[in-house]
Amino acid sequence: MRARIVFLIRVPAERREDFLAAYERIRYQVSGGVPGHLKDQVCQSVTDPEQWLITSEWRRVADFLAWEATEEHRELVRPMRECVTEARSLRFLIRAETEAGAPAGDEAFSGERAPAEASAEAAPGEKAPARAEASARADAAAGDEAGISLDVEVEPAVAAVARGPA
Repeated sequence: MRARIVFLIRVPAERREDFLAAYERIRYQVSGGVPGHLKDQVCQSVTDPEQWLITSEWRRVADFLAWEATEEHRELVRPMRECVTEARSLRFLIRAETEAGAPAGDEAFSGERAPAEASAEAAPGEKAPARAEASARADAAAGDEAGISLDVEVEPAVAAVARGPA
């Protein structure tokens, strides 16, 4: 199941250009070379110019988690991380999506595939529904966790969310 990763961050005005330059340097490396990465966006708040949002879409949460755990990830995001004073990371599973102009009742996309669709993708000798359920459980478990991927100093309340249950 596809996943959306969201980073809500604060970038002081004096670091904005450094932050954008760092994002520009790494964005095509990620989009062209990280398995499972589908797309990303960097957005600036219209009401608070120091508040930013980075979103990325992944084929599965597990793809993001695998990349996030690598030394390559830490090295690539380091220049961005150095510009950030606060960060919060959230992970979501995409359950449904609507394209502009889609007619009501259009089922071109569903966050969860029906067992018949999953069966078509089963490996020889593998039960597709069981595999799909196991994958969905793993994605859901990973999607319920929150963490600070940018490894910056954060407010205590945000850090507690990032650590998860004790």
